[in-house]
Order: sequence, then C-alpha cells, then structure tokens
Amino acid sequence: MIIYNIPESALGSLQERIDHDQHFCIDTFYKVLKVKVDAGDIKKTVRLGKKVESGGHRPLLIQFRDRIFKNMVMESLSALKGADEPYKKLIFAHDLTIRERAECKKLVAEAKEEEQKDSSGEYLYRVRGVPGSFRIVKIKKR
Repeated sequence: MIIYNIPESALGSLQERIDHDQHFCIDTFYKVLKVKVDAGDIKKTVRLGKKVESGGHRPLLIQFRDRIFKNMVMESLSALKGADEPYKKLIFAHDLTIRERAECKKLVAEAKEEEQKDSSGEYLYRVRGVPGSFRIVKIKKR
C-alpha cells in the first residue's frame, strides 16, 4: 500500500525517521480508521524517491505481514472524510505493477466512454476490484 501526503520527520537518523513513519501510520489506522494494527503487523515502511528539500512529502510504501490488514485498511477509508486536518489530506493507493497500472488506466478510459454512451444519465461507471482483477461496475446515481 502507498500513502501520500504523510508529513516527513526532520529527525536526524534514518531509524528515527522510520519509527516516526510507523507510529504515524499505526495512529492513523487505530484512531481514524478504527483498524487495530500493531508494529509487528507492518513488515516494512519505505519513503519512495529522493528527499525533497522544498517541503514536499515523499510517498510512503507500507508492506504488511498479511494481506488481511491491507484489506481492512482499504475497506475503512470512508472514515477519512470526517477526520481532523493531518489525516484528511492522506491518499491511500494500492502498490501496482506497471502492467496493473496500464490495465487500470485502460479500464478507467472504458468506464468514462460507457458513461458518455449512457443516454439516460442514471448510472455511473467505475473501476472496482483488487489489483489483478479490476472490473467496470455500473452504479445507479442517487
């Protein structure tokens, strides 16, 4: 899983920065998303890309020991809508391979095309599913 917009720590050592990222994620999962994840459930956390000096935040890759934790986090993301300021701006995404990203992009284009073809305007077309088995879903507007 990749999380965007997590503030980077200015602490000196690498291990202190890694610990800061892990604690921030565990707090977010527990306090905001109501998912119980311990430090032992996280296999690895890594900041992606080169360090940005202009105040930007690099994406954070989180690797869980078990896929169940990732699924629980992804299913509870609707709780971010009512969250406080540091958590409201977080963006969660699947860590996709190049082929999976291309497949998803193609399906999104097809979904937009289907939505434009729908003359009734009663339905939305969205891409849903887990990486590797994405599909286009027809959803009735409210």
